Amino acid sequence: MKAILTIGLAAAALGTFAQFPEAAKLTEREQYEKATSAFKAILEASPNNGEAWFFLGENNYANDRPDSAEAAYRRGIEVNPSFPLNHAGLGKVLRGEGKTAEAQAQFDQAIELATSKANKYTKAQQASAYREVAEGLLAGDRPDFNAAMPLFDQAISLNPKDAKAYILKGDALFQRNPRDGSAPLENYKKAMALEPLSALPVARKGFMYYRAQNFPVSIDEYSNAIALDPLYAPAYRGRAEAYFKNREFDKATADMKKYLELNAGNTSARVRNAQFLFLVEKYDESLQEIQALEKEGVHNMTLKRLKAFDLLEKGDAWAADAAMKAYFAEQPKEKVISVDYEYAAKIDQALAKEIMKDSAAAAAKGIPAVPYDSLAGALYLKAAGMDASKEYLYLEAAKAFTDARCYARAVDAMRTKVKGPRPEVNDWYYLGAMANRAKMFQTADSAWAQYISKQPNIYQGYLYRARSLAGMDTADVKTWSAKPYYEEVIRKMKPTEVDRAKADLEEAYNYMGLYWLYNTTAPDRAMAKCWFEKVGALNAGTSITKQVNDVFLKMKELKDVKPAEDCSVEAQP
Repeated sequence: MKAILTIGLAAAALGTFAQFPEAAKLTEREQYEKATSAFKAILEASPNNGEAWFFLGENNYANDRPDSAEAAYRRGIEVNPSFPLNHAGLGKVLRGEGKTAEAQAQFDQAIELATSKANKYTKAQQASAYREVAEGLLAGDRPDFNAAMPLFDQAISLNPKDAKAYILKGDALFQRNPRDGSAPLENYKKAMALEPLSALPVARKGFMYYRAQNFPVSIDEYSNAIALDPLYAPAYRGRAEAYFKNREFDKATADMKKYLELNAGNTSARVRNAQFLFLVEKYDESLQEIQALEKEGVHNMTLKRLKAFDLLEKGDAWAADAAMKAYFAEQPKEKVISVDYEYAAKIDQALAKEIMKDSAAAAAKGIPAVPYDSLAGALYLKAAGMDASKEYLYLEAAKAFTDARCYARAVDAMRTKVKGPRPEVNDWYYLGAMANRAKMFQTADSAWAQYISKQPNIYQGYLYRARSLAGMDTADVKTWSAKPYYEEVIRKMKPTEVDRAKADLEEAYNYMGLYWLYNTTAPDRAMAKCWFEKVGALNAGTSITKQVNDVFLKMKELKDVKPAEDCSVEAQP
């Protein structure tokens, strides 16, 4: 969840325009209510101060209140039309709502105002406008990195001493490619050189290492940020999350307690505490905090989302479904994020299990008998399509479609997964298995060929490829193309695997018996009987065992045939 893990950067606008760094510092420390009071006090004394309206908007935006942010930016434009940053802020909000054309118009206006000779803004002030527009271009579901990066560079060219431009550029580089930390790190280091006493770039390093799952180094960087500014609350929250991931639970709890102390009476901090409690799997406590905030009249969409998540994790799928539906009914579609659809899918899967476990009890709860697994699959696909880092959701979608017996849709989901940037070995396994179930044998055969190339020493890939090839044969046309792969099953299965995989080995033996009995090019009844006797000796206790013992070994074509002395795959003619 983005809201759980990110560190507020609204104060990144602090620079050459700012007249009130102390108030902006409160935003940077996530003390949003105190910052709001500070900016409102400034505006009471100077209601036409466009810059103050901009920073109030930035504070609201960082506090996940885009509507309030938009109102502040628009008021700033009204009282000071020539101040460019409110146009950049408004564009950021509009872009987050998916209104890219309207947003671009505001971005263009911001640059035009900043660079107009009539307004006489300095190079450093112009740089702030370029920087804010660049940040705004990264808002929404489809960040425009290609457009933003040159603007960051232009801002830095105009004002090489602006640490905030380097921080935001580092963030953008990391957002574009989280697997390459070198370029973001270079920019954070430049910011640190320019503002050696600032905790912000150091904390960004901590977050970068957190995302890379290097939790010990993340903890060290957050500790360095705290040493620079003991009042910098986001570093305590970030370190708490890193401690939790590093399984240092007491330290994680202590840091979150410190975060709350620094933000005493701050509603936003309590919202983040509810998020943290969810993150550390204290679902009861998280739900209690949410309910307490609701009783106090706090209306927060993050809490509404989190309530559904907590209820699901507590095992109450029905209540979770009701909470999730209430959230979707209120949250504008353009503000729904990937994890919302992911959890909605999990809820549908949980409801499907309740119906399967006890349909009467489910009906008594009011759970309608709808294809929840199929609905879950579609939601997983929607979530995956919104976040390129969540390729694993294509596999979850495929599993849900498989549970719903929608095998063709499962295959489509896995095809998308293996075409992604980081297909895993087992993706080919799942694609092959689901294609076999869908009777899409050509697709299955290709998938198993890939799987075998990556796992050549285990028998399962050969078994499933043999099944796909056997599936292509018909009653009228037998190519026996599965034979080499069933032979590999026999070769590759380890002696230690036989007891738990008798049915698989029996399947291979049986196919060999059928081949030597029925192939038209070189039938050999002695070989066939030898293989069928291997089935009988294995005695796997399956339907194949019964058919071989009751039918094939007693049929007139084989009854009196002396079996071949050796029918191992190495001894075959």
